[in-house]
Amino acid sequence: MKPFNVVIIGCGNVGGGTAKIIYSTPQELKQKAGGREIKIKQIITPHPRAAAKKYGLPLSLFCSSKTGLSKTECGNFIEAALKNPDVDLVVETVGGDTNYIHALHKNILKSGKHLVTANKAILAKHGYDIFDYAKKENKSVGYEAAVCGAIPLIKVVQDSFTGDLISKITGIVNGTSNFILSRMAAEGASFEDSLKLAQKLGYAELNPAMDIEGTDAANKLKILIQLIYGLSAAEQVFPVKGITHLSKQDFMVAKSLNSTIKHIALAIKAGNKIYACVQPAVIPNTDYLYGVSGATNAVKLNARYSGEHLFVGQGAGSSETGSAVVSDIVFIAKHGYIKDLKNAVTHAVHKLADYNDYPASYLLVIKTTDKPGVIGSVGTAIGDVNVNIENIAQSIISGPDWYLPVEVSKCTAKSLDAAIALIKKRRPKLIKDYKYIPILK
Repeated sequence: MKPFNVVIIGCGNVGGGTAKIIYSTPQELKQKAGGREIKIKQIITPHPRAAAKKYGLPLSLFCSSKTGLSKTECGNFIEAALKNPDVDLVVETVGGDTNYIHALHKNILKSGKHLVTANKAILAKHGYDIFDYAKKENKSVGYEAAVCGAIPLIKVVQDSFTGDLISKITGIVNGTSNFILSRMAAEGASFEDSLKLAQKLGYAELNPAMDIEGTDAANKLKILIQLIYGLSAAEQVFPVKGITHLSKQDFMVAKSLNSTIKHIALAIKAGNKIYACVQPAVIPNTDYLYGVSGATNAVKLNARYSGEHLFVGQGAGSSETGSAVVSDIVFIAKHGYIKDLKNAVTHAVHKLADYNDYPASYLLVIKTTDKPGVIGSVGTAIGDVNVNIENIAQSIISGPDWYLPVEVSKCTAKSLDAAIALIKKRRPKLIKDYKYIPILK
């Protein structure tokens, strides 16, 4: 049987981990691929010698033995690989959502090769486009590694829920933000100090914007919504809030309520509407997600008939994410295809609704000072917008500031905005700052 030849473009963490798994476990992968040998034909990267040394790979696997290659040289090697009829599949682990990467994906498929990628940014930006192109070329796109790294979420959703309807997605899907928030919760550290530690330990990039501002989590949620509900990721717009505004006082408030704060990707199906958001949320200590700490990812899927399902694992890492890439390679080598994305969607037509219109329980935290009538003013304004108060907890005192925690019954975010506007109108100097955070119940 002819070997299944793979070219890997990019040899950073994901590409290097992928190559190392294929190189170090040939017999195991051959057995899993139905007796077909999976072979690295070539690795194309700008720094071959450094990558070979870092990942313990023979330099002979690389496109060149040079220390460094120019963009033109790399481009020439890619072009030659796509013209090579012996190459069956190309792995793209360069990353980014540029036009160059999008064109590269199309050229890979056009050349008659299957494509496997961990690039959630490009998949979220272009939605169905690359999958439509793959179908046109009669080739497959594997993207298991694009959502939550080592957690086999894509294949499970495609294959294991065909007899059920997923009504809710709740996930901690970014390891960097979860590491930062876990430290803030456990040690009372500030956001700034927690971010610096995450960068020192390699959990956060020097430019962590995509992680801490929620963009990475939003891309992953868009892909899941596209897969499960059939809404093109490219057309999805929903609220995305990061974690930079959270303070140690917020965690003190949450702790006083036997809860913590996590950065959550959320999608809820209500009729034919999908309400989605990425933002911090209050997690009670009775919820499994409460204890998911460090860089771990966890996703809960609620289904109509089979109930709640929990998936936990490493959402990042060289070998962890590489294992997800290899799983797609093995599947295609064995079966010759991966299920078409659109064929996996079995639901009726849905539309994305404004999450700010969805009724949820909220924790409202008002930063103020010790003044007479604070609680009365807050309570009256909330009542005047027809929202019920479930609990006004003990205030947290931090220097001259008071943090008043107010738990409200299910209401919309727009109702809370209206309540805050009333307070500011009636007592302009009462509120120094405020935030409201949904409570997962």
